[in-house]
Amino acid sequence: MFHVLVIEDEPLIADYVAALAEMAGATSSTIVDTIKGALDAARSHAPDMILSDVNLMHGERGPDAVAAIRSTMGEIPVIFITATADDCVDCDYASAIFEKPVQPERVVAAIIAAERC
Repeated sequence: MFHVLVIEDEPLIADYVAALAEMAGATSSTIVDTIKGALDAARSHAPDMILSDVNLMHGERGPDAVAAIRSTMGEIPVIFITATADDCVDCDYASAIFEKPVQPERVVAAIIAAERC
């Protein structure tokens, strides 16, 4: 049983990513689309894993949200799912970085592997 925080500003993609997490065994997920939303959600229900886009609306960045969460909550497994993988230069801590469109079986396998660590 594990809880996933999905940081994604495209609602259809966010729902899809949350569904992939459930296929990998997640028992719950929270979807947010801003840094503030991510911080509030993490405080409300500590995530066991974060699945994040890199570039969000209004110039916000998923890695900034992830860094803020990890600075207060410790090392949480992170997988980035993004159309701009080249923009994830400061994401060396990530368990995986996937370029959209994703191959769902690869994402599910990465979630399972990261959750076991």
